[in-house]
Amino acid sequence: MSQISEPTQNDKTIRPVQTVYAKDFLWCLIPLVVWLGLWLFAPEPQLFLQLNRAAHVLPEIFWASFNMLGNGWGVFALACPLLVLAPRLLPAALVGGAISGTLSHFFKHALEMPRPAAILDPSSFNIMGKTLTHFSMPSGHTLTAFAILTAFYFAIEVHKRSAYRWLFVVATLAGLARIAVGAHWPADVCAGAAIGLFSGIAGARLTQSIPARALLPQAWLMRIISTAGLVGVYILLTTTIDFPQTKPVQWVAAAIASVSIAWFTWRSFGPQNKKGLHQGAGL
Repeated sequence: MSQISEPTQNDKTIRPVQTVYAKDFLWCLIPLVVWLGLWLFAPEPQLFLQLNRAAHVLPEIFWASFNMLGNGWGVFALACPLLVLAPRLLPAALVGGAISGTLSHFFKHALEMPRPAAILDPSSFNIMGKTLTHFSMPSGHTLTAFAILTAFYFAIEVHKRSAYRWLFVVATLAGLARIAVGAHWPADVCAGAAIGLFSGIAGARLTQSIPARALLPQAWLMRIISTAGLVGVYILLTTTIDFPQTKPVQWVAAAIASVSIAWFTWRSFGPQNKKGLHQGAGL
């Protein structure tokens, strides 16, 4: 078996790339400003009812699909192509997701705020899935979507980011989905977005020093992440995430993850892997 040669310390592929700066955390203020504007000019119950009813000009599958981006397994499966295409983004997202999960659990149990169905007549607005009444603030799904997609964005080199601003549009739709399904107040979504932005930026900052050689297909880190992807495929195929309407989306996500993991495995263990340590780590 041929030996895999180690790159030298002068090889630019092992140099960490700085993508996050302290000023980037100011992004967290944007949802809070939106929240303040809504609080000053639009009463919360009325705004919730208007948004919830207006959202249902679109079919339920639309909102159910974006809602799934707030589930860690769902968004992880959809991100599995990054195992090969841009592996630097995945550790940032995993760390950001871990931070967001911890913060979500803390704030939900510390605040114990009621959801819309606990305050309003449930028959007065659209509810998808179970009727939830407790642990409203912040929206955990919004928090997760913003954390992961923000981590992706800030793990990309600064000069390449402009083409990926649409990630925040997707995250915003994931947040609006929580209003559309009747699970959260607009304030919950704004708070989730702010905490998610913080978590994602923190995740990107904490992982930006990982050298590129640790992100190659032959690296143990990426092999562990790909194994976690297999767990995600199993969960997507054997459980229902939030709503029955998401089943077709789960199958698509599982298929994307399966093909991506197979592609990564071939890159990791195939005959061409002896060239791996001299390749870049994407984005």
